[in-house]
Amino acid sequence: MIDGIFFIGHVSIDRVQNVNGSNVQPGGAALYAAIAARTLLNNVYLISVVGRDYPFPDILDIFPRRYLRISKAPSTRFSIKYNSLWEAKYLEAKYGSGLGISPSLIPVEGLGPESIVHVSPLPPSKVRRIVQLIRERKPKTKISVNAWMGYIRGENKNILREIASEVDFFILNDSEAKALADARSLSAALKVLKSRMLVVTLGELGAIISRENGEIQMVPALRFPIERIVDTTGAGDTWCGSFLAAYKQTGDLMKSVTAASVISSIKCSGWGFSKLLNLKFKSVDDIIEYVIGLKEGGMQKKLLDYLVEH
Repeated sequence: MIDGIFFIGHVSIDRVQNVNGSNVQPGGAALYAAIAARTLLNNVYLISVVGRDYPFPDILDIFPRRYLRISKAPSTRFSIKYNSLWEAKYLEAKYGSGLGISPSLIPVEGLGPESIVHVSPLPPSKVRRIVQLIRERKPKTKISVNAWMGYIRGENKNILREIASEVDFFILNDSEAKALADARSLSAALKVLKSRMLVVTLGELGAIISRENGEIQMVPALRFPIERIVDTTGAGDTWCGSFLAAYKQTGDLMKSVTAASVISSIKCSGWGFSKLLNLKFKSVDDIIEYVIGLKEGGMQKKLLDYLVEH
């Protein structure tokens, strides 16, 4: 059995335009989440399909290649433009090789009770098949699903609500929660949406955690001071990956939300996930210690102290 976190979803080539300029960079929800999880854990696995034309092979070499399929189809490509408020507009989405992502890629026999499978945004009907496969074959394996506003429409709403009720972690932001529940307020949405653990992210405010027993908990974020936002692409996916890694390590919601908020903020201080690639914290407490040091003006521990050489 493999004790680790498996991230399944898109790996893409992103063309990003924002107030700081433009950049072509590796992207995709699953890749962002997996890179973020690696800042805390070693046993992180990426499940995806990329084209032979993928221009960033060094990124893929970070992960065991046995879960990555190479396709003749062109790699998935996204073109994203942000306005001055960091609101994203997708100018182009060519899924290409990403259309080959399927439940058959998941190493079901290797999953155990300590494993977590995180499903990044994919068509809800496909996500449902993935969840059903794991639940039937490995019912003790934990499943996490991240929703995306682009899929919350029509019949997909019913499918996503069904998925939420079946998985261990269902992660979405407050706008997505209201849209999925057809509710005007977040409090009303929380009454409609049911999951073993519903995680509603609130940006710099932290997250609201709602459990299936009706318990609702507000977890404020420990804000990370960054001088300048460079690129917010993948910030939500980064949050998901670091939250799961921290929760697997500690089982503590407060520490997990803190870790997720800090690592997501660090990500936004550079293009893509460039600021995360060589970042390694031994524990969630390391992250908290680092941020408290910053707030107190003590620079004994700098971010450079947590960089590792490859």
